[in-house]
Amino acid sequence: MAKLVFYYGSMNSSKTAQLIMTAYNFNQQGKKFEIVKSAEDTRDNKVKSRALNIEMGCAPINNPDDLYRVATTKSPDWLFVDEVQFMNTEMIDTLSKIVDELGVNVIAYGLMTDFRGQLFEGSKRLVESADSIREIKNQCIYCQNKAIRNMRLLNDMPVFEGEIIQPGGNEAYVSVCRSCYNKCKKDTEIRKRE
Repeated sequence: MAKLVFYYGSMNSSKTAQLIMTAYNFNQQGKKFEIVKSAEDTRDNKVKSRALNIEMGCAPINNPDDLYRVATTKSPDWLFVDEVQFMNTEMIDTLSKIVDELGVNVIAYGLMTDFRGQLFEGSKRLVESADSIREIKNQCIYCQNKAIRNMRLLNDMPVFEGEIIQPGGNEAYVSVCRSCYNKCKKDTEIRKRE
């Protein structure tokens, strides 16, 4: 029976690296798979791992029809989804449909929450729909606690307002624990008042 699996973690927790390693192993084993990602990630049409310095081609997905088309025309046994947090509820429901109706295993990788600490729409729907939810753990850059927040940076300074979707990497986000996030937010608010 096919499954919908959601791997989530903070920024720089090796989500894409794990996708690439699994895809590489599947390729070596002759398993048929496709890789897609949300077209909201406008950086390019590849999945890239900074940790592995490797990239693989993928299909950018704009809507549920594109997603279903990849699953029906390519007929993979496995569908890997990167940057799944950027997908909307209808696209996540299409992933469920691909699993249930086509028997394709879907493994989705992404962030759980945005830079404000709120659930992304796609991640929320995955929590409601996935057969399995697995955390990829990461450590706060400031302390030894588990990183659960993605703090956005602008000119190396934390920012807590702005567009929700803003693709970026190490230059734009850091992984922090709740305590350090709240401390940085409080310090930013104090600086604004001064």
